[in-house]
Amino acid sequence: MHLIMRVLTHISISIAMLICFAFSVSAENITSSVKGKVIDSNSSKPIPYASVALEGSSMGAVTNFDGEFVIENVPVGHYHVIATCVGYKLDKKELELKGGKNSVLEFKIAEDFIGLDQVVVTADRNRIQRKDAPVVVNSISTKLLEQTSSANLADGLVFSPGLRVENNCNNCGFSQVRMNGLEGPYTQILINSRAIFSGLAGVYGLEHIPASMIQRVEIVRGGGSALFGGNAIAGTINIITKDPVANTFKAGVKYGVVGVGVDGGGDAASDMTADFNASVVSEDHNSGIFIFGMNRQRGEWDANKDGYSDMVKLKNISAGLRAYHRLSDLAKLTLEYHVVDEYRRGGDQLNLKAHEATVAEEVSHRINSGSLAWDQYFNQDRISKLSVYASGQSIDRDSYYGAATIYDENGVALSTPIPDYGAYGQTDDLAVSTGIQFFTKFDNLFFAPADITLGLENVYNSLKDDKLGYYDFTNNEFVKTTNIADQTSNTIGAFAQSKWDLGAVKFLLGVRMDSYEIKNSAENSNYSNTVFSPRANVLFDVFKGSQLRVSYARGFRAPQIFDEDLHIEASTARRITHELADDLTEEKSNSYTVSWDYTKAFGKMQTYFLAEGFNTQLIDPFFNEFSEVDASGNMVMLRKNANGAVVRGVNFECKLAPSYKLDFQMGLTLQSSKYDDAVDQGEDEDTANTTTDDILRTPEQYGYFAMNWKPLHEFTTTLSGSYTGPMNLIHLSGGDDKYGNEIHESLVKSDRFMDLGINFSYHFDLGSDVKLQFDLGMKNIFNSFQDDFDFGPSRDASYVYGPLNPRTIYFGVKLGNIL
Repeated sequence: MHLIMRVLTHISISIAMLICFAFSVSAENITSSVKGKVIDSNSSKPIPYASVALEGSSMGAVTNFDGEFVIENVPVGHYHVIATCVGYKLDKKELELKGGKNSVLEFKIAEDFIGLDQVVVTADRNRIQRKDAPVVVNSISTKLLEQTSSANLADGLVFSPGLRVENNCNNCGFSQVRMNGLEGPYTQILINSRAIFSGLAGVYGLEHIPASMIQRVEIVRGGGSALFGGNAIAGTINIITKDPVANTFKAGVKYGVVGVGVDGGGDAASDMTADFNASVVSEDHNSGIFIFGMNRQRGEWDANKDGYSDMVKLKNISAGLRAYHRLSDLAKLTLEYHVVDEYRRGGDQLNLKAHEATVAEEVSHRINSGSLAWDQYFNQDRISKLSVYASGQSIDRDSYYGAATIYDENGVALSTPIPDYGAYGQTDDLAVSTGIQFFTKFDNLFFAPADITLGLENVYNSLKDDKLGYYDFTNNEFVKTTNIADQTSNTIGAFAQSKWDLGAVKFLLGVRMDSYEIKNSAENSNYSNTVFSPRANVLFDVFKGSQLRVSYARGFRAPQIFDEDLHIEASTARRITHELADDLTEEKSNSYTVSWDYTKAFGKMQTYFLAEGFNTQLIDPFFNEFSEVDASGNMVMLRKNANGAVVRGVNFECKLAPSYKLDFQMGLTLQSSKYDDAVDQGEDEDTANTTTDDILRTPEQYGYFAMNWKPLHEFTTTLSGSYTGPMNLIHLSGGDDKYGNEIHESLVKSDRFMDLGINFSYHFDLGSDVKLQFDLGMKNIFNSFQDDFDFGPSRDASYVYGPLNPRTIYFGVKLGNIL
């Protein structure tokens, strides 16, 4: 089966390339130009930087400062011309273009204060209006990221229903996103619909995506494996990067102070971020390039003055580009490249080398990733499109996860702790994804108009993790084990789906087959299987403005090493390695979703409400079982299959915008996350205090809100916040509490938190549409932050919960023509 699928993949891609070349050279036709203007339907003022495109084509233009546009050399034919702009509803006009005759169009588009009329791509891997999508697609816009002063993706993801971002280690700052209560590896993270993120990149990847490169973030909750492969059990986060659509620029600097006025906390830490982006487009709009960059320098912060970091030291440089070239009006080539150079360090004595500290977690990442895509339409009707794409990511990581020996074998404190020289490591990771996708439309397929999408994908990943001084105690002697993980995985997937439009009812059926093979050389184990993932979605237009969606999707996760396995918690001399059980099988899921949303305009006031119920059944879910600490100070975390689990709940979302001067949005999630059987989730032999059927770190209530008020054209105030309800988590033994008492392992319920922030923004118009903007704000105004961190070198570094940041004030300045 694997050989056949590989052969089919290579043959299909080869044929596709030949077809692309064949169709990229089209016969010369008589051409004309399309000119016109885009104006605001309410004020009749011109709208600059609006996009005007021929639907289904690679041809288009962007309006100038006077709202005017010109599309040259358009072949004769019948077109649908679409005008869009961020913050506005789209408008579409039909056009019959005849040879030698130019056409003039005028678009009047109305403001879309709450972003319900936008085009999305994550619902079914094709461009579709959000209101016509068979699943609910939430979107986080650039505007919201800027108004909430989100420096990167991790900061902004909290502003969507069902999403919560958490910190999982105060030694290294490992963060992850949870969707509908399921931890990070259950969510597939995409960049422009491509699975570039490898398992290793997911450890810190949310902070590697600067807000300056993001056009919007699309979120689809519920199983997505039928479209995007494994790890999409909880849902999909698709990062849509900015396209070069006009000659633009923006540069900014922000300086923040972390831990301001925190009682009992250490000295405040500085947080400096500088970023820029710019795009250049040729006069004929056949070529363009967008570039971006970010440099962030943040100091460490100690929440309880015990000498150990609770927020790590961070240095991050991220840069990249996205470029396109139109080979014809039917063919487009797109290139993308990103590079990240990051250093982070936590523990104590951060001014010393890692092995000289009592506890140190230190990582340096050098990440290179990129993608290449060819989109080819087959004829002037633009009803059929072929896409061939490839993406890859290479990661080189140097690490130190270790702790000095501070007690002898009798438990007596050593006057000079013994350094752990062997905790240095090197990790190499390579991920490559190639694929082909074909899309076409039928006026009538069996019984109704339909869209068909077919595709083949191959995803390869190679991961090797070496440590310089790990030992096993075998046959009464210590044996050095340099290699900790050596895994290769290859998954070949084929997918097909069809979407029928019956007017008031639209439904979609799809299925994906994935054949995976995983080899773990370090454990001398192999895993392989073929998995089928179906999906079914139905959209009912109940009445004007009211829609009901019903969805089912099956998902899976292959039994491989995931991102959380590549982060090691160091506490005194204890180290954790990861192994897979011999009988481990893939984790599967059945996801059911029912949602109802209602949109209504009362004059200029726009309103939106969503209620979405979800039920996800996990079959053979992965579960980590801890071993006892061996004679060499090592602990094994064995991944096994549990009996089952169910995550169910409801998401609410509400948006309200009386005018462009005021808008409000909020989201709330109520949920329950349970294993079928109670399991021991601790390390100690005494399981009485750590056995529970709760999936840990999943609060039963959490949500967010954001409100923007614009009393003046130049001035905007944003009030935002996120709420986290109580949750259960394990507190491991070893550390001391604030009274000096030793902590014993137990199941703990956390406090509830309300992280409230405010941002003031004022800009000056400098002419030629260039603006100078100043921002002043505060995050976590009331310092709703964890206050029971462990003390001392034996602390539980994973005992972290609540908001990501303590009270932080900041000041920023930006200059550009796209503010």
